[in-house]
Amino acid sequence: MDFPKYNGTCHPNKYVKHMRAYCKVNRITNEQDILELCTLMIDSNITIPDDINNIDKLVNTLKSHSTFNIFKDSCKGKLQKMKYIPEKEDNFTATFFAKFRTLCNDAEINDPDEIKKLLINTYSSNKFFKDEFEKMSDIMNSKNQIDETFKLFHEIACDESNVIKYGSLIALKNVTTGRYLSSCEINYMSTKAQVVFANDKLPNKNALWFLKNCSEKEVPYNVESRFKLMHKETNMELYASRDDKSPTTGQREGTYPVVKVVLLNVYNIRYNYNRIVRNHDFTFTIGDEVFYEVIGHYDKIGANDAWCIELVENI
Repeated sequence: MDFPKYNGTCHPNKYVKHMRAYCKVNRITNEQDILELCTLMIDSNITIPDDINNIDKLVNTLKSHSTFNIFKDSCKGKLQKMKYIPEKEDNFTATFFAKFRTLCNDAEINDPDEIKKLLINTYSSNKFFKDEFEKMSDIMNSKNQIDETFKLFHEIACDESNVIKYGSLIALKNVTTGRYLSSCEINYMSTKAQVVFANDKLPNKNALWFLKNCSEKEVPYNVESRFKLMHKETNMELYASRDDKSPTTGQREGTYPVVKVVLLNVYNIRYNYNRIVRNHDFTFTIGDEVFYEVIGHYDKIGANDAWCIELVENI
């Protein structure tokens, strides 16, 4: 174990704690001997009085020195700049909290409201998190408030990681057929537009879509939002053709490129020209490939029009 040293870059309490641990390992138990070691290992640029006769007085003296105020301000500055980045933390909040709480202790910040404000600032760019955290923390029990604040942050951060938002990688599963909305670099025979079909399996690169914002404004996604579906594999955007008919049933083809899609509720998707997306058991063939048909229609909404949005890992 290295000999602890104090140069104004750690909290005096932590310095003394490390020195006590060092003395414990080396069987130094006399309080005056421990005090002498603590005093000897202070950097010579930090001057202290000669009449210090106990460790508590030494700690208070170090806290009153200008270097300690500089140290606290530095820790607070780090807290103000600290950002919670789920991808960087691998959604593991324990390591983030350990660093955050250490900085709070070093800066001697123990006011629950100030800690809450600093925590919100670490993830303020995420509107869902910010709104939920502020709402839930306002009704939080005052007992053990600091610990409860960190617990709340963790719970909301975990919830947020499972929230569908613009930029999310998703799959759309037809509730009735169990098949996934898919596409690939094969074109319809008649229109030469890129094919849209339904596929039985996931994970499957053909069934992965990015949820894209139709608006240039930075607004959060909700179940009534207009959005685009961009196919991950081919980088094309989904739409329902206005004029071209599907190969088997004569409805409108699901095809590409640009379109705006409106989610009516969790399960029904309405395309441009007010068409509803449907998958059924009809198939069509292109070359040697057989595909389950996906269409856009004006008919009454039925069981085959129900889709479940699944948030998937980036595979």
